[in-house]
Amino acid sequence: MISLAVSVATAAPLPPTMDTPPVVEAWRGQVDWRIAGDEAVKALSAYLQVDTINPPGNEDRGVAWLGEQLDADGISWRTLEVEPGRSSLIARLPGAGKAPPLCLMHHIDVAGVEAERWTEGRGPLSGAIEDGYVWGRGALDMKGMGIVELQTMRWLARLKVPLDRDVILLAVADEEVSNKGARQLAEPDVWKDIGCSHMINEGGLGIRDALFDGQAVHAISTAEKGALWVRVDAEGKAGHGSVPRGDEEAPQRLLDAMDALAGYHPEYRVDPSLYRLLSNVGHEEGGLTGMVLRSKFLVRTVAWSKLRSNATTNAAMHDTMHLTGMMGAHEPNVVPSVVSAQYDCRLLPGTTPEEHLARMRKLVKGVDGITVTPTFELGSSGSPEDDDFYRIIAHFATEDRERAVAGPFLSVGFTDSLLLRPLGVNAYGYVPFEVSAEVAETMHGHDERVPVEEVADGLRRMFSIVVAAAATPGAPTSAPESQPEPDPEPEPESEPEPQPETP
Repeated sequence: MISLAVSVATAAPLPPTMDTPPVVEAWRGQVDWRIAGDEAVKALSAYLQVDTINPPGNEDRGVAWLGEQLDADGISWRTLEVEPGRSSLIARLPGAGKAPPLCLMHHIDVAGVEAERWTEGRGPLSGAIEDGYVWGRGALDMKGMGIVELQTMRWLARLKVPLDRDVILLAVADEEVSNKGARQLAEPDVWKDIGCSHMINEGGLGIRDALFDGQAVHAISTAEKGALWVRVDAEGKAGHGSVPRGDEEAPQRLLDAMDALAGYHPEYRVDPSLYRLLSNVGHEEGGLTGMVLRSKFLVRTVAWSKLRSNATTNAAMHDTMHLTGMMGAHEPNVVPSVVSAQYDCRLLPGTTPEEHLARMRKLVKGVDGITVTPTFELGSSGSPEDDDFYRIIAHFATEDRERAVAGPFLSVGFTDSLLLRPLGVNAYGYVPFEVSAEVAETMHGHDERVPVEEVADGLRRMFSIVVAAAATPGAPTSAPESQPEPDPEPEPESEPEPQPETP
């Protein structure tokens, strides 16, 4: 009945409707969006060619490239060194100070790749513009978002849009591995000079045919599950591989501990946002299916197995304990004294890392030689749906689009927003692209790409969001002084001169 898309399986309801503010209509009318879109596509292609694969990151390269673009439009920026060769960038457009700053955030680093598995000529650092897509690692996660933020800043500067509040671009290092860039931003002496009250960052995006054919769901991450990474160590007798010693050995003890942890039976807790999304979709879809989706009881009975069968929806409804690898053995004829397993646990709001760690220790209590050690932990956090900035994002996500739904969702992963919400920031995750589920799944996979037209549309959405949230009300008083020159149209091929017929 319903095909649930991976990245929007926990989305939620449509917000109260709003009209596009006149100030947005006025400033959008000052932009030639064909020229702006072409410029953004070229910029994304160039940004993707800057190697910031993490590890090692080398985000200094990305900062230098971004700085050149900002310099071209006279936008001030500075760097924060994270460690040698790695830094973050902060750029600011000053406003009147009538509200705390608005932050546009993205991370410069991108995930690792298996370059040999990408399509030839469209590799992870190619930035190729072919077949209607821009190809490269980071096209979706998240240099594509970085470009629409960067270009929004540049257009605000070019048009001299008056701002009620500062608009700050944050391009940070090391999101994909250790969040060092965001951790540095969160330090009191750094954050006091930023102090934004609202932020847009990665999280959700629009997925076509997410729940029904012909419908697009634009998910806005208002909350994220907490994270707890755990190493389980087993210690035992070392020895020769030819002489088994059963449960006296570390590998067998680790297997016993893993079996115990596999017996974890989580409590299912449906996030209210899932019910609200399904209800909104039901109202739009109508008919018998719509009636089912508008009822919590029917969702839990008729649609429950469908929700449980989807890996992401299932993960969004309980605390997870995911075995992601084992370490310690080196030679087949040597029994090591210590072997380990690692677990990635994601926790619903209401479960603390300490509580989940206690669960794991209780489960392995009967196995000798086992130590359970947390290596990383962050509690869940969220931002309110009842917020004007959230409503602005939701409005422009689906503006003038038929059969499009926008709403909040609980992300099963986490972003840098999880580190900054405790500072009082209302952070929302929304990448302003609308793509197919197939394209969305290239994120962190092979052949990552974004449609060319979505780069242009994404820029228009981001520009609209920022103008609505930060610009001083009122129409432009004059035409912009200059805009980038459009690419010249290709010369038509001339007709060949007629040749005399050969007798």
